[in-house]
Amino acid sequence: MSERTEYQAMKERTGILLNANESSVNLPAAIRKEIAEAITRISFHRYPQDEASALCQAYAAYVGVKEEQVLAGNGSDEMLGLMIGLHIHAGDRLYTLSPDFSMYDYYVGMHDGAIIRFERGADTPFDVDAFIARGREADVRMVLFSNPNNPTGQIIRKKDLCRIVEAFDCPVVIDEAYGEFAQETMIDQVDRYENLFVTRTLSKAFAFAAARCGFLIGNERSMAKLRAHKVPYNVNSMTQVAGCIVLAHKEELLSQCELIKQEREQMIKECAELNDETLTLYPSHANFLYGRCSQKERLLALMESRQITIRDYADDTFRITIGAPKENEAVLSALRSYKEGS
Repeated sequence: MSERTEYQAMKERTGILLNANESSVNLPAAIRKEIAEAITRISFHRYPQDEASALCQAYAAYVGVKEEQVLAGNGSDEMLGLMIGLHIHAGDRLYTLSPDFSMYDYYVGMHDGAIIRFERGADTPFDVDAFIARGREADVRMVLFSNPNNPTGQIIRKKDLCRIVEAFDCPVVIDEAYGEFAQETMIDQVDRYENLFVTRTLSKAFAFAAARCGFLIGNERSMAKLRAHKVPYNVNSMTQVAGCIVLAHKEELLSQCELIKQEREQMIKECAELNDETLTLYPSHANFLYGRCSQKERLLALMESRQITIRDYADDTFRITIGAPKENEAVLSALRSYKEGS
């Protein structure tokens, strides 16, 4: 059985925060003002609209599906928890990658399930045949992994994802929290496969992490079955109103996403020149870089001395969010100091 894993939420809130893959810039002032004015019109003495219909309609229009194919949640985490709770019971196995998002462990542990992991190195090609064979041998009840992967930033190409969906009779959930930073999505495949589900969020590319707004997208027939299991009033009225406004400004906000991608590519180029026998930073398709360092304590000390907070893992790895240009230059300065031995 899988023991319940405690998720470690980020507590540090000062300095240069590059540990939680948040946007380094706030929503534009004009959008925040529009949200503030709209919130004053909310009937606070009434429960939220249960289906979050306007929000789901807005997101469906954004991703190109029907409103009936979208379920809104208190972050995409809630949608992941819903799917795991429905399909993983005591002794059942969930199949994922290693490494991957630690919340999967948390939810599986809540239901006394077990996790089967497919090991994948940060710099090795994905072996889809081996992945399918291992999952079939383990008789898994659900397949779930992030794409782009959190924390490595790797992707699995659509043709291989389709093979995975076709190979399993159980639900296959693709967590696309960082989908806007990559070139491919599986949302356009949900009508082909009743066992395919995609989760998305407004936390990353839309700079809306404070509101906790995520979505589950699937085949219309599959989603109709799921709706009866959703917690009532799970998305509060403020998030519903603000989320619709944010999505109405998607072109403006996604232009910031493009700037982050440009910064990411520049960071990848700069970091490639800093890699040595003790330090490796890997290319990424998300809004962060994943690294490995045999002298990580020294590297973390250099970051801390510059008030830079990055994500530290239990082994020799770490993750750095792509920030604003000045923040990225501060990271590069710390990495250069590490390489120079200072």
